[in-house]
Amino acid sequence: MVGLAAGPADGAPVLAVHGWNAQAEFFSPLVAALARQGLRVYAFDMPAHGQTREANRAKPTSTMVEWVETLIAATRALGVETWQSVIAHSFGALASSFALGERSWGGAPAMRTRSLALIAGAAGMPTVVESYCAVVPCSEAEIADIVAGVEAATQAAIATLTVRAVARHLPQRLLLVHDPADDVTRLADIRAELAAQTPSEELLCPGAGHDAVLFRLEVGRAVAKFAAG
Repeated sequence: MVGLAAGPADGAPVLAVHGWNAQAEFFSPLVAALARQGLRVYAFDMPAHGQTREANRAKPTSTMVEWVETLIAATRALGVETWQSVIAHSFGALASSFALGERSWGGAPAMRTRSLALIAGAAGMPTVVESYCAVVPCSEAEIADIVAGVEAATQAAIATLTVRAVARHLPQRLLLVHDPADDVTRLADIRAELAAQTPSEELLCPGAGHDAVLFRLEVGRAVAKFAAG
């Protein structure tokens, strides 16, 4: 796994988790803002993404299970007992949420964090598959095959693989950042999943878009202040 670190070596540790078809580099503005707050920020290219994919061309894709267990393994490798904050975008938000809770497939003990920022966060695997099939038209048979693969990897029904399933394990300090018109990950979906764990803070960014929200100046400032709090 390839990654980067920024900020003072003795700063409180923060983990930045990118989304699907993205890479740690997308977090460059946020990483800089977090480092200016005196935080030590770590960001990795997840399995089969970015430079990690380039370093392992024999592995063209990855699963939710691999993302979750990679986050937990990286936390242990860095010797981090509790993150100051986890900042996660899109699919990375879903994976990070499950890394903080109980998983149907077992695995290592969950990681811990004092706060969590979900930026354009995916609500669950059902909406992830829906979003994917909106971009890459899939037949019913192909959708069924995708669902079967997800369920085989996670040992769970896809309907249960949502943020709601792990919401009780999320920290009390929870920031939701979203463009209300985002049609890749819908604001209404993630709000519904967090009904039992209402975010302590919200930042709505009309017109920001799904990926470009990461580059908004007000997002960098708000997330950095939240993470340092």
